[in-house]
Amino acid sequence: MTAHLAPFIESYDLGCAEAALLRGSWYEIDLGAIRHNYRQLRSLLPQNVSIYACLKRNAYGCGAGPVARALAAEGVDGFAVASLLDAMAIRRMGAEQRILLYPGALPAAGLMIEALDLTVSVSSIDELERWRAAMTKTRVFIKVDLGFFRAGASPQDAGPLLAAANAYSDVQVDGIYAHMSELPTSTSYDVGFQLHRMRAILAEAEVCGDRPVVAMMSSTEGVLTYPEMDMDAVDPGALFVGLPESHTPVRRVVLQQALKTICTTIVAVKHLDASLGPIPDLPGFRSGMKLGVLGMGWGDGLPRQVPPGAEALVGGTRARLLPPAHLEHVRIDLSNAPDARFGDKVVLLGKQSDEVITHGEIAALWGTDVVGIYAGLRDHIPRIYT
Repeated sequence: MTAHLAPFIESYDLGCAEAALLRGSWYEIDLGAIRHNYRQLRSLLPQNVSIYACLKRNAYGCGAGPVARALAAEGVDGFAVASLLDAMAIRRMGAEQRILLYPGALPAAGLMIEALDLTVSVSSIDELERWRAAMTKTRVFIKVDLGFFRAGASPQDAGPLLAAANAYSDVQVDGIYAHMSELPTSTSYDVGFQLHRMRAILAEAEVCGDRPVVAMMSSTEGVLTYPEMDMDAVDPGALFVGLPESHTPVRRVVLQQALKTICTTIVAVKHLDASLGPIPDLPGFRSGMKLGVLGMGWGDGLPRQVPPGAEALVGGTRARLLPPAHLEHVRIDLSNAPDARFGDKVVLLGKQSDEVITHGEIAALWGTDVVGIYAGLRDHIPRIYT
């Protein structure tokens, strides 16, 4: 780093708006919507059922730290994440609630996990022993596999694992949890069958004196569709950013989208003319057209292939996006926006004047669903919180 620049760079603490201004692209995240969605859920649950907010994938792309701070202010009981970086972001925001680490972190991070007072997921006795070797005091949630065929102890191994964990004075068993199977099989996906398995594990643990204080198995779909699965706690995630993820909810909620806009700016404007040579053999290119270049590309989360019919809002008017997309740029046809200039704001998702591009529209064009939009948000794009 050049010496005369170092003091400026090291002392310049970018806020959200400043970072968005310098980057030229940003997301607008509504923390009020997240708090509203939490209140909707809390009003539906018995008071003795705790809420662990699942903030995996950097809180579905909305920023684990700021989202956790908003939920902590509402009284959430705990958090759950897969990434240690997300857990660190939550602690940096001052949240003191319990944080459950889903499978993802490894014992090599044991000292940091212990310093941050995190609870790790354990699926086998081998995992338990390796975590014990890495920490002075090991806090664990036992994970059970009810037919998901992902992480978790099988039903016949859950009891011995609980017994082993409870036998150690340096292990604190904070809870036991499972996630419902999404596999379309006749038995494993049957909710009643999975619930029966979980209840049998808990009943056996009760008899042996090993039942943890917290038992949990309801994500967003479970908590909205199967109230009988509430148990001691629930760990929904998509619900908080406004995604119900249930086609037949028993519990009705009115959710608000946390992601309000995806915005970028025009970084170049030009008119195509004969002096440039032949017009590219691409749909939409023609001599005399007003062409804009946006400062966001497929490396920033846009589709690698520009979908036919894809549009953005410029000056409150719809304008076509033109293929091909590039790593950090995409072209836009400004024929309908003759007043558009270098530096103007462009809305890829959200409202501008009387026009709006909805989450559903974007999902259909991009060949995904709304949760896929959230999961595709990139961490290097600044977020403005409202």
